[in-house]
Amino acid sequence: MSGTAQTPSVNDLKVALVTPVADLYHRLWPDIDAALQGLTERVACALQEEEGLKVCCYAPVSTVMQVSALFEALKGDEIDLVIVALAPYCPSGVLLPALQETRLPLLLWPMQEMFELKPDLYDSETIKLNHGVHGVQDLAQVLAHQGRFFGVIHGHVQQADFRQAIHAWARAGRMRRAMQEARPLQVGAYFEDMLDLKIGETVLAGDMGVAPTPVSLDTFTECLTAVKEEALHDRVAQYRAQFDIAPEVDATLLARTARGDLALQGLMEQYGSRACGVNFLTLCNDARIGDALHVAASCLMNEGYGYAAEGDWVTAVLLWGMQQGFGCASFSEMFSVDYAHHRILLKHWGEGNIRMARRRPRMIRSTFTDRQSAAFAVADFEFAPGAALLVNLTAHPEGKGHLICVRGSMTADALPQVEGPRALFKPNVEDVCDLLTDYAYAGGTHHLALIVNPQPHVLEKLCILSGWMHTSL
Repeated sequence: MSGTAQTPSVNDLKVALVTPVADLYHRLWPDIDAALQGLTERVACALQEEEGLKVCCYAPVSTVMQVSALFEALKGDEIDLVIVALAPYCPSGVLLPALQETRLPLLLWPMQEMFELKPDLYDSETIKLNHGVHGVQDLAQVLAHQGRFFGVIHGHVQQADFRQAIHAWARAGRMRRAMQEARPLQVGAYFEDMLDLKIGETVLAGDMGVAPTPVSLDTFTECLTAVKEEALHDRVAQYRAQFDIAPEVDATLLARTARGDLALQGLMEQYGSRACGVNFLTLCNDARIGDALHVAASCLMNEGYGYAAEGDWVTAVLLWGMQQGFGCASFSEMFSVDYAHHRILLKHWGEGNIRMARRRPRMIRSTFTDRQSAAFAVADFEFAPGAALLVNLTAHPEGKGHLICVRGSMTADALPQVEGPRALFKPNVEDVCDLLTDYAYAGGTHHLALIVNPQPHVLEKLCILSGWMHTSL
């Protein structure tokens, strides 16, 4: 692909620092805008000492029209998190219309110039930029009453843990923004009668406004025939650089694999999509296609995109968000249970993020016979050992989002007798039976995002910003 959806560097997290002030204060303190602007710039400089944050400052806002104009301007600015920073007071009614309308993640903060309150020095001048805490209380109560989700943080910019927390909130905001902007594709519809995959649709369709673009088999076949020979040669050369090619993957199979890969990439680019759910069953049963697109899916995940099998566009969108927030994630499933050692086999047929491979991945031949016989290439590797997190996005029966996380690690055990992306996962529990029972009762579906170097506290913040339930197992 062109590289436009590569996973972000930490320097890409972009925060907007919005500073409201009651219009009344312009008459009480004529210099308050200048004083507030100076404080905002100092705060921005301090926050940017935390690696990975870019803080954008704006002029103070005091009226409904000013606030609405500012948030309108923020729409196209790729903002990951809006910090509503109240140093002086501003009435909630000034802010509410714009905050209800925007989809941007919100964090409320009573920003203070003062770190330590010294009673002998606390005077009316000090009050000017140090009384936003009750403004946050006013705004938080009103937003909660209106059903508008938001985060709240208290602390001073001098505190290192406060700056780190802002970074975590911004990372959570990046995930949410990425998911909102995923424009997912669904290739080949859902796997027949696999109903759990549809449960999360209401979560993404609700306040995120996310829905898939269906891609018919006729459309995909047209994309296959449109692939140019020169592009095929280039893609095969890239495969040879990325994979060890098994002997049974001959030149004809390599070319067919590249054709399907490029067709899927072309569709993603055509729709500006960052995530796709692909149903191998319908693709393999169509004589014009005959490819599960597992190598294409593995390459998409390697480039930072979201993917899930069986047409599951919801988990694909979740995976795109995880890639954008954590830098690396893969699709996977729980396949078998090691009751003796309290472990779980993570596996899927032939698709996984090859950046997570323990060693150089192989490309091997696989077959599938249902309504017709299909032969195609798949990715074969073991995931690298280390700390890991399994994440599932589902919905509570009332339609509220629910993020379920399972903490653990991928072990160094080899699994030489099976193929495809795989690992043994050791959850951080004493009894794997209890874990799996709790996961089922929580409503977890069978598709997962697998994350390495996890930061569970960031996912907790994602749930707060989104109004989702959060379960950690």
